[in-house]
Amino acid sequence: MKEHIVSYIQDHKEEIVRLSTELIGANTTNPPGNEYLAVNIIKKYFNAHGIRYDVFEKITGRANVIGYIGKGNPTLLVACHLDVVPPGDGWDTDPFKSVVKNGRIFGRGANDNKGQMASMLVLAKLLKDNETRLKGSLLLIGAADEEKGSRLGLEYLLDQCGISADFAIIPDVANNMKIIDVGEKGALFLNITSYGKQAHGSTPEKGINAIWNMIELLNQLKKLKYKCLTHELFSPPTLNLGTISGGAAHNIVPAKCEAKLDIRYLPGETEKEILNNIYEIIASIKKHNPTVKFDITVDTHLPPTWIPADNPLISLISKHTESILGTKPIPIGFSGVTVSKQLIEKGIMAVGFGPGDEDQSHIANESIEIQELVDFGKIMGLVIFDILK
Repeated sequence: MKEHIVSYIQDHKEEIVRLSTELIGANTTNPPGNEYLAVNIIKKYFNAHGIRYDVFEKITGRANVIGYIGKGNPTLLVACHLDVVPPGDGWDTDPFKSVVKNGRIFGRGANDNKGQMASMLVLAKLLKDNETRLKGSLLLIGAADEEKGSRLGLEYLLDQCGISADFAIIPDVANNMKIIDVGEKGALFLNITSYGKQAHGSTPEKGINAIWNMIELLNQLKKLKYKCLTHELFSPPTLNLGTISGGAAHNIVPAKCEAKLDIRYLPGETEKEILNNIYEIIASIKKHNPTVKFDITVDTHLPPTWIPADNPLISLISKHTESILGTKPIPIGFSGVTVSKQLIEKGIMAVGFGPGDEDQSHIANESIEIQELVDFGKIMGLVIFDILK
């Protein structure tokens, strides 16, 4: 069967390119999303090959599609997201009209995450043709809203649509199939507002400058102390100042300043502990500057997640990647966030693994190597047949 899987996917290379092109051509920029445009392409493919599917929409147009192959347990879930980030500036070609050049396919979503979906669709056809060989179920999901937190996508499917699985593979970590994402840092996004008092710029002593006060806090936060600084899977914790805004004119003392922070932290620490450390910094500032007034709200919080390194998903992915590429992927902790988090929180053993260059997502002239998409299909076919045999 192994030889058949490998030769079948290689022989269907052009079909992977065609499907990638069609999916890239569906403008699913989030916001507004309009994932139904890509779902319509997938539905047509499923219908053509007799694959049963459901479509779920929490909001009209924000569609998720699930294809079902096989029956019974165990159940393996593979989810690719259909939304993409805005194209931005700097493109050499139309971002929604794919271009094939030098063995790569270019277009918004080629690397993140439509090329992977195309590869999985071609594999789904093979799996359907061999459905009687499977002793379990595959759920192939084209999900909405991943780029904005998955509230209308995988979270919705898990929380409100009864979707569950024993195992999950999320092809959204790139790194050319050289890593397996077995854990992800906690992600704490904070909105901080500094309040002051407006006055004329010629008499700043009559006001309270919200921006200066914010700057003092931000300088202190650069030295924020973490409870956990090291972990065998992860790089150290990080803090990023994403935006800062405030003030109206040169000659007005600003009464308000807002900043947005992105904190990535390690297992063993909690959201509450980090927030307490920030409140302690604010208290220390107030001792010498009683004019400060800050408001902190949590925009998003996703706790750290990880699974044991000695699990069947990792061993199977490693084995079959070595057989196709000649190298074994390395299990790591991921600094970014994928929907593996939501799956692990639901008790599903989930990992991230997939093709694509690490630096291609969200950039102008986004692209992916076509042969990587082909090799990914081969590896996933071997893994799925082993899990569901």
